[in-house]
Amino acid sequence: KGEPVRDFVIRHEADKGLPGFINLVGIDSPALTACAAIAEEVAEIFRNL
Repeated sequence: KGEPVRDFVIRHEADKGLPGFINLVGIDSPALTACAAIAEEVAEIFRNL
């Protein structure tokens, strides 16, 4: 069995052989409210590449 489903997963997939690929998973209806915070998180990942 795999891991339980989680909401708002934001992950850099370099460890899976995909450098520069930011995976955004489980972002559903509250995404409009959270979009600024999501953008900040993704920008921070890119700044640290």
